[in-house]
Amino acid sequence: MSFVELLTRLGGMGRFQVTYVAALAFPLLMLASHNLLQNFTAGIPEHHCRPRPVANDSIGDVPLFVTIPSDDHHRPQRCRRYVEPQWHLLETNGTANGTATGAATEPCHDGWTYRDGVFAHTIISEWDLVCESKKLRQVAQSIYMAGILLGSGFFGVLSDNRFGRRALLTWCYLQLGAAGAGTAAAPTFVIYCLCRFLGGLAMAGVSLNSASLCELGTLRPRCPARAVVGTINGYCYTLGQFVLAGIAFGLPHWRWLQLVVSLPFFFFFLYSWYGDAEGRLGVGPLAGDFGATRPGPEGAPQSRPRQREEGGGR
Repeated sequence: MSFVELLTRLGGMGRFQVTYVAALAFPLLMLASHNLLQNFTAGIPEHHCRPRPVANDSIGDVPLFVTIPSDDHHRPQRCRRYVEPQWHLLETNGTANGTATGAATEPCHDGWTYRDGVFAHTIISEWDLVCESKKLRQVAQSIYMAGILLGSGFFGVLSDNRFGRRALLTWCYLQLGAAGAGTAAAPTFVIYCLCRFLGGLAMAGVSLNSASLCELGTLRPRCPARAVVGTINGYCYTLGQFVLAGIAFGLPHWRWLQLVVSLPFFFFFLYSWYGDAEGRLGVGPLAGDFGATRPGPEGAPQSRPRQREEGGGR
């Protein structure tokens, strides 16, 4: 008797299978949070060069127009400032008259000033990933995606040939939670990228093993519930995008946002210890202990498995 036939005779898709699949699908809500997280944690706030020290003693925004040139949209340029303050741009009423044509400019040697807004506290303002360093924003996301790519092969081989899917899934929950918490506490951009890479490795293990174990939980290959489970998994990931947007709206600081979307994986790690392993691998020996017969190639029963010797250890 096969594993599928055994579970079908016991009642098919019952309460246990529904609970089991739900426990595997719930973490998918947070997968989207990590995949799309950098859209919020790496948002680019409005910024401009920090005014020269001579302008810091002035009142209001007036010094900004005499120390920083304006762009085509009459906004302060993000990456250049005047070498010397252009006081002649001020009229007697204290308003800006325009941009000094031909005036010498220089890079932002004293850093940048970031305005409060939708993206007030991000990794961009944390480590000044603007102007010459703006490419590092894409580098961080590329490192994370490289982790997913490598993790797909790495955890796939280990789950199939060494440790099994449930054990690897449990480990990936822990690794993803720890890597996410480490990312939230990263003191430097290099540490941030390293933790994101480790999180990408674990992300691949969670997505692949969750999908495989959900398929095992739906019993028959042609079971209608299998298509339903696959659809539910997809909706869970989609719903997770809305969950991320809601959390990001309430937590504008990137460190808190990173931490909040990572902490649930510690909870997933704890309850995954009570999950069902690949029962398919253990049904054969168990059925032999109870004297079950195995169907032959044409459905005819084969000989019974060898029974335990009398007097043997249990």
